[in-house]
Amino acid sequence: METKMFFIIEKYKGYGGDRYSLHSNSMWDLTIAVRKLLALDTLNEDKEKTSYHLQEVDAQIVNEPLVLTDEVKEDKQENAEMPF
Repeated sequence: METKMFFIIEKYKGYGGDRYSLHSNSMWDLTIAVRKLLALDTLNEDKEKTSYHLQEVDAQIVNEPLVLTDEVKEDKQENAEMPF
């Protein structure tokens, strides 16, 4: 049985709209993620602008390497020589 992993998403409400980012670019199991989420929420002094949320990680996307297509490989070779 695979353990479900979670990201902590930081939501910041600014003048230009909402901004979302990953907290520390790591993923955790549910127990650790909830502990970190509660700690972040407790230490958060600006609750009107900043909030934290859990997002389940799609293991299929994270664990499989990205495979480049031939089209991308060809573009890399063409861009190797500068046109100027």
